[in-house]
Amino acid sequence: MKKIFIAALFIAGFNFGTATDLKAQASEGAMRVGGQLGFGTSIESLGIGARFDYAVTDQILLAPDLMYFFGKSESGIDFDWFDINLNGNYLFDIGNPNIIPYALAGLNFAILSSDYDGSGSPIDVSSSSTEVGLNLGGGADFPLGTLTAFGELRFVLGDADQLVIAGGVKFPIN
Repeated sequence: MKKIFIAALFIAGFNFGTATDLKAQASEGAMRVGGQLGFGTSIESLGIGARFDYAVTDQILLAPDLMYFFGKSESGIDFDWFDINLNGNYLFDIGNPNIIPYALAGLNFAILSSDYDGSGSPIDVSSSSTEVGLNLGGGADFPLGTLTAFGELRFVLGDADQLVIAGGVKFPIN
């Protein structure tokens, strides 16, 4: 049910944005880098990461990012979660230059690891896996002079399902 709801929001957002008068919102070839903070609902932990934007066209951005979710311990088991996201963003013009909403879709590579130290016994077990998923979501850029603040909501569909709420700042590098 949650997956259907997220997909419906994505489709509704896309239809709303394409019904408006679309204007150039990013200069083709523009690049930005920045940092982000987030929260992942599956690991139930805060994360920190980096982001890069490249404007393929005036309305389409390539937006890869990395996010490390701070480890967590439960019953002597340490958990770590690291995301690599390869997203594309489609920018919408809503007639307000202070808010630039976007829809996003892309691939998620979640690198999950766990370690059990044996709690005093000679048993020490570690495991890791990489899960591939599909990112769907949206967000908004908030231009603040040379800096751009952003906030986004992304749902990962796959073996490592997770809702990620993130925000941060980006600055131009060209």
